[in-house]
Amino acid sequence: MLLDSIGISDFPAFSKIDREFAKPLTALSNFVKWTPSLSSMESIINDRKKYLTNRKLLHEVLIDQYKKMSPNTTVNHLIESVLEENTFTVTTAHQPSLFTGPSFVISKALSVIKLARQINEQQSTYNIIPFFVIGSEDHDVDELNHTYLFGNKITWHTEQKGPVGRYSLEGIDEILAQVKQQLINTKYGEELIKVLDRAYQPEHSFAEAFQIMLHEILGPLGIIVLNTDDARLKQQFKSLIKTEVTQSVSKPLIQKTQAELSAIGFEPASFARDINFFYFGKGFRDRIEKIGDTYSIFGKEQKFTTEEMNEELDQHPEHFSPNVLMRPLYQETILPNLAYVGGGGELAYWLERKLQFETLGVPYPMLIRRDSFMIMQQDQFDLLNQFNLRVSDLTTRTDILLNQLAESLSTHPIQLLEESTGIQEWMDRIRSKAELVDKTLGPSIDAEKAKLLKSIEHIEKKLLKAEKLKSEVQLNKIRKLQDKLLPDSTLLERRENFMTFYAEYGSRFIETLLQDFNPLDNQFKVIKI
Repeated sequence: MLLDSIGISDFPAFSKIDREFAKPLTALSNFVKWTPSLSSMESIINDRKKYLTNRKLLHEVLIDQYKKMSPNTTVNHLIESVLEENTFTVTTAHQPSLFTGPSFVISKALSVIKLARQINEQQSTYNIIPFFVIGSEDHDVDELNHTYLFGNKITWHTEQKGPVGRYSLEGIDEILAQVKQQLINTKYGEELIKVLDRAYQPEHSFAEAFQIMLHEILGPLGIIVLNTDDARLKQQFKSLIKTEVTQSVSKPLIQKTQAELSAIGFEPASFARDINFFYFGKGFRDRIEKIGDTYSIFGKEQKFTTEEMNEELDQHPEHFSPNVLMRPLYQETILPNLAYVGGGGELAYWLERKLQFETLGVPYPMLIRRDSFMIMQQDQFDLLNQFNLRVSDLTTRTDILLNQLAESLSTHPIQLLEESTGIQEWMDRIRSKAELVDKTLGPSIDAEKAKLLKSIEHIEKKLLKAEKLKSEVQLNKIRKLQDKLLPDSTLLERRENFMTFYAEYGSRFIETLLQDFNPLDNQFKVIKI
């Protein structure tokens, strides 16, 4: 049940560019191709039809990947429909994260499911499938190896190197046991433990465990989860890999767009290199650099002549891994995609890509901000209402918020503005009279005025302290609520794992979010399960 919704553009917890993107009349309109609304869909579909997708290959890859899962009838039907020319996708993406990572990973998936349903209701002649793309080639393990469950940080320490998605699950048993211990006595803990056991089998890679877990939780709702670290898909992307590696096309295009964004007050979201691909090897994923006619792998002795690099690109495109600048192009090349649903950080770097897409001849999708949410109990919501507060007010620094509340609760004025103004006027009159006698007396009178104003300020602080003491019980309720809902000033969706909520509410957690979500309204949702 939706308790409240607050415009993302008015919510201080989000970044400047995120808030701007959410405005109906945004300064960022020149950096997108499509207005994020259902009315744009017919035009996007017609545009997408002009760009061929290898549906047969995509179908083949999905069939192979789902052999390790147990696709239900709904997912099987979706996979088969990929072959049909009237089928298109809407997509979100994320790197494989421990036990799916923060809750917003699940909200991404639910947002794209909801969007697909909205489009299908409007465009009955087409079949729109929600996709979750796993960017499993990322090698920043410190960003992906932890999660929070019931406020406790859980970290998987591993010495493995290279793309995280390819990691084995060696050494994960210990933290898996910790998670099960926290879940076992919760209402829906046993259900989650069964999901974890199916996903985190020794024969699975880290990406496969992530993929299986998403499928187990969300597959029944009709979403396909695709791991793009596949040699066959890279083969389809080969021509663009070769263009980027040999011609360094993207850097000037991205930098031109970044300069335009900077001119209206937005800093670059990504760093463009001369070559925006990494090179895969056993246990490593390192960037490619070119000096003269020689290509080298950063930190490695391996080198390629121009001829050798062209041969490597032709024979082994799977050895090349896109960085953040090229990943969107890869995704849009292999899927018949209409829209990308992402968080504010992702949209910031997508906004830098329009010119790049146009130059390389790849359709640029509609960009849609995923749903953001907070789970709140009725008594918590009632407490906010009691103090005439909304969730967005809780982003205020604690001391400032409590001072403001203390003043609002006081039955007597705490601010001595009228008295302070009176003293200033009084001392100014004294100065004017004194200077008629002796002009040198002015500075000493100003000094006395400053002392008096300082005394007033000191008295105000004493009054505020006394009022806070009188209202201590009420103020502590707000302080505790702020700590609970925004620990370390962080939205819970960016921190807590979805299992924190699922353990208490079960599938109702997923069902309620899906019901209340609307990725096209740019609202932060306060939700009661």
